[in-house]
Amino acid sequence: MLSLEKVKSELKKYNYTYDNNILCGHTKSKIKWVLPTGIVNVLAFEQSTSYLFRFSSDGINLFPIQGDWNIADNLQISWDEINNFKMKNGLLENEMVIETQSMKIEMKINKVVANNSWIKDNINYLKDNNYFYNK
Repeated sequence: MLSLEKVKSELKKYNYTYDNNILCGHTKSKIKWVLPTGIVNVLAFEQSTSYLFRFSSDGINLFPIQGDWNIADNLQISWDEINNFKMKNGLLENEMVIETQSMKIEMKINKVVANNSWIKDNINYLKDNNYFYNK
């Protein structure tokens, strides 16, 4: 289960501290196939992967999550490599777009997670600091 203590513990494994700069989210859902069955259509979605995102003056870290919010890996993208960064507001989730010379990453950012008010606080802190994006 996601908790602030769990996030802090996982960040320590990578020698990062928690500085109100962590958000959680997932890959955008994509429809794998559609089965029309008359009145009701059945949709099958590709599996979504959960992530923690760390924003700093150095760039953005993407931490894919396994199991019970355990960090599986760490990908850091420096601001120097990022050509375009957008955070679009949505009703329940924000959409984050990161573009580099070689890739485009689109993710959904959770605005609210049950029993985790720190997420909303972090979103407000990061908005006030423009997610540390300085271009």
